[in-house]
Amino acid sequence: MQGKAVMTSRGWSALLRGMLLLLAGGAFALAWSAGLYASALVSALAALWGLVTGIVEAQRPKLVPVAAPMPAPDPAHRERRLTALLDLSPAPIVTLDGEGRLTAINRAARRLFGAADLVADPPALLIEAIGDAAGRAATVAIGGRSYALTTSEFALGGAQSRLAALIDIDAELKAAEAATLRDLVQVLSHEIVNALTPIASLSRTAADMLEEPAPSIPAVRDAVGTVARRAEGLQRFGEAYRSLARLPAPRLAPLDLREGAEDLARLFATRWPGLPLAFEATAPVRLQGDADQLSAALWALLQNAAEAVGEGKSGQVGLSLWRDERAAYWEVWDNGPGVAEADRTAIFRPFFTTKPQGSGVGLALARQILLAHGGDLTLLAGKGGARFEAMLPIVPQG
Repeated sequence: MQGKAVMTSRGWSALLRGMLLLLAGGAFALAWSAGLYASALVSALAALWGLVTGIVEAQRPKLVPVAAPMPAPDPAHRERRLTALLDLSPAPIVTLDGEGRLTAINRAARRLFGAADLVADPPALLIEAIGDAAGRAATVAIGGRSYALTTSEFALGGAQSRLAALIDIDAELKAAEAATLRDLVQVLSHEIVNALTPIASLSRTAADMLEEPAPSIPAVRDAVGTVARRAEGLQRFGEAYRSLARLPAPRLAPLDLREGAEDLARLFATRWPGLPLAFEATAPVRLQGDADQLSAALWALLQNAAEAVGEGKSGQVGLSLWRDERAAYWEVWDNGPGVAEADRTAIFRPFFTTKPQGSGVGLALARQILLAHGGDLTLLAGKGGARFEAMLPIVPQG
């Protein structure tokens, strides 16, 4: 009888580990796909803990009945241990039984619903979402906040129930926004201070020279000219920032990307007559988009490629345009020095540039335009030159 009791306890442990792995795996996939890397890390650690404990449990020698009686495991101790582990989760965890009763499992869930155990008046949308989202991800709004929901099924006492974890999307997004704002403030302060420091220094130098009995007019002129150039650079920086901050929402209308690309190819030949452009677009590419914004994005990519290689016999720039059933694509490539591995993660950051006279706005603005259209702009991996691919979803036109 005691051996049978041990087997039953191991079965419960396996069930709980399975539930944890399903829950953590679903939460990891959802958080990672949404870019919520903090939650993805918590989920991955939970899944890893369940896997390791399963391996240890599998390698532990099985208990067999012996003549000497063995003490039975303390169910109350196991329950307290499981409760403590669940209370460590920052994500509210609930169960939904076959009769539609919602139970708060951990401290975060009890705090969210204000219930010690059974939730007296659960949100109808949450009940519906848990019932419809078995084994997959969903989202639900509770108390004015958005939660990502992942669920798994388990059987207890012969009855099917569902276990659900709720991940606070709003908290993750606020943290991401705060990090973005911090990075932007650092960039702005760095650029402004770098511009103002020589302006202040040279202005003081010019003022001191004018106090001399016989000031050197050429030296004063040079100092004032340098101040003017630095001030103009700061003004251009301000205009570039304003172009990023005030990008209007795209005005969608039917357009043919090939026609716009052909116009820009002709403009490219006029702007860089000594640099050949390999243009390839075999068929019209029709979709809904803002023609002016998309032209600006493509021109920024072409200009970036031209400046990377310069005009010369060996310089090459290419533009390809194609589509499939769901999206349209254009690719701009060059045979220049390419993007250093250390710069690949920062290449789309506003005001980041590797060029002496670059503003760091073109690629950032191009990507912002693509994102506003529901698409994206990526730097493709590869050696030799740089290769950028833009993707635009094709909206069916009635």
